[in-house]
Amino acid sequence: MKTAVVTGATGFIGKAFTKYLLLQGYQVIAVVRKSSRLKDIAQERLFCVEADFDDYDDLHQHIKEANIFYHFAWSGAYGLDTANFEIQLKNTMATCKALVQAAKIGCKKFVLAGTVAELEVLEHIDHNVCAPRGTCIYAAAKLNAEMMCKTLAMEHSIEFNAGLFANIIGPGDYSHRSTNSILNMFIHNVKPKLVKGDGLNDWLYINDAVRLIEAMGEHGRNMKTYYIGHINLWPLRKIIEKARDTVAPNMQLTFGEYPDAFLTDYRYISTKELFEDTGCKAEYDFAQAVRETAEWVKQLDWGI
Repeated sequence: MKTAVVTGATGFIGKAFTKYLLLQGYQVIAVVRKSSRLKDIAQERLFCVEADFDDYDDLHQHIKEANIFYHFAWSGAYGLDTANFEIQLKNTMATCKALVQAAKIGCKKFVLAGTVAELEVLEHIDHNVCAPRGTCIYAAAKLNAEMMCKTLAMEHSIEFNAGLFANIIGPGDYSHRSTNSILNMFIHNVKPKLVKGDGLNDWLYINDAVRLIEAMGEHGRNMKTYYIGHINLWPLRKIIEKARDTVAPNMQLTFGEYPDAFLTDYRYISTKELFEDTGCKAEYDFAQAVRETAEWVKQLDWGI
């Protein structure tokens, strides 16, 4: 039986991934702040280790062995804290500690959950003209963690992969990210104020995301960074229009009321490399993904 360590297992992606691994027959060791938040998925193959970032130096004393280590834990992944450099630097430190612990535990591979926002930082560096948004502090911390961990992985003889995540949607996401907020407006028949939306974007359903992450962990080539999303991307305008068609088909949309803050340049990553290396790709029907996500957002009862 394969054993996977999963940090951040009570978060949106981490919890969905933990559930998926259990369904695939893994034994999962969840590293969480509060194990009570996993009571709803408790079973004999799920073990919890309660630990905050400050406790990461001692993880190997509580986890005797495992095959693979998935690191999702990250504070300030959305909202104002994305621009808080102290929080983001602590995340980088904790990630490096997690990799060292993975090596001590005897894991074959360490997998880091990154973000597609890292591409914005790469573009700023490449052009040597920098006018970044506050979110770039979060993205730079992710990129920093990735590069430090690659170096540490070489030093500690452990394989490494990072996945740059698209906008992941689906049940279990309590955040007020733009994906949920737009769907919430559609549900309440309120027309959202939108950017022009000509740039490429991606909304990936959580069921596809967990499959792609496991494929990366099991079959990804050492030291590669993969895009976790669809192979073929759409302009943001088309994504929002298709979401509207599913949730509020009679609503007329106006694009361009806000300027595009930044257009992601996907030339900095291959969207098809994960499929080429693992044979796994996103397949969930987009309309169904939006429908199920909208039903979830409805239950949150945010109002407007």
